[in-house]
Amino acid sequence: MKGLAIVAVLIIAANGLSEQEKWQQFKIQHGRTYRTLLEEKRRFEIFKFNLRTIEEHNERYHNGEETFEMGINQFGDMTQEEFKRMLALQKPQMPLPSGDEVSFDNVKDIPKTVDWREKGAVTEVKNQGNCGSCWAFSAVGSIEGQVFLKNGSLESLSAQNLVDCAGIEYGNFGCKGGLMDYAFNYTHQHGILSDAEYPYWGFTRRCTKQGGVKITGYQDVSKGDEVVLAKAVATIGPISIALDGNHIMFYRRGIVSKWCGCKNSEKDLNHGVLLVGYGDGYWIVKNSWGRIWGEQGYFRLKKDAGNTCGVATWPSYPIL
Repeated sequence: MKGLAIVAVLIIAANGLSEQEKWQQFKIQHGRTYRTLLEEKRRFEIFKFNLRTIEEHNERYHNGEETFEMGINQFGDMTQEEFKRMLALQKPQMPLPSGDEVSFDNVKDIPKTVDWREKGAVTEVKNQGNCGSCWAFSAVGSIEGQVFLKNGSLESLSAQNLVDCAGIEYGNFGCKGGLMDYAFNYTHQHGILSDAEYPYWGFTRRCTKQGGVKITGYQDVSKGDEVVLAKAVATIGPISIALDGNHIMFYRRGIVSKWCGCKNSEKDLNHGVLLVGYGDGYWIVKNSWGRIWGEQGYFRLKKDAGNTCGVATWPSYPIL
């Protein structure tokens, strides 16, 4: 909480600063150093462009023309193209392992709101860093939830275990991307260790250890149906989902509604995240970009509005 308080103070203080002062503040907060003065100059120009984009967006937000607010974060010196390359959800490289698709037809009534954080089924927000391991964190989050619901104990499981060990033979590419279903297939065969046993490094290494929690399989949720997705998250627990993450780069707070350019097809999905609940008109999503991003590491998406950002296009969950 102390770190978040410092960030809040910096945000408030930044309002009256020049671009140069905001740049210095950004570098201090995020520990940025650059190899050459030329590279720093280039990054400063990118930072200024991003800053102006954010300010223009927020002016529309405060005028009621946008539904979420933006803010400078750890991506402040990155171009949109660099950010997109970091979104490393892979398109299927091999036939997906067989996972039954379920539609929850037998579920008739569900709560008006669901938040698995309040029920103790969600671990703290992690930070994938510069590694394209979103797929691993998404898969890990849904496994953690199922372990909690079965055993009553919540433990952080190892995304690094998947990055290192659930490799190309499973269709994944470590820090260069992967798929949650491929991660489930690996975990079914070999298990997954805890964070304590196999800590996160943020780059692909040699697989050093296997074992731990095994799943018996996984299931895909009927694609493209937000009603079915709500039934899934209400009755099953946290659900792994994929979405178009191109436009949440500088998300700070609010509900993302119209800012996704995807057509809700699988080819547009590029970021793996964890659906942990829903409220009145929005989905609650856990990200893996640290607690300083978004709403303490989470963001909200417009619910029942035409599959915003592809939220219901590719949901799945493990079975213990």
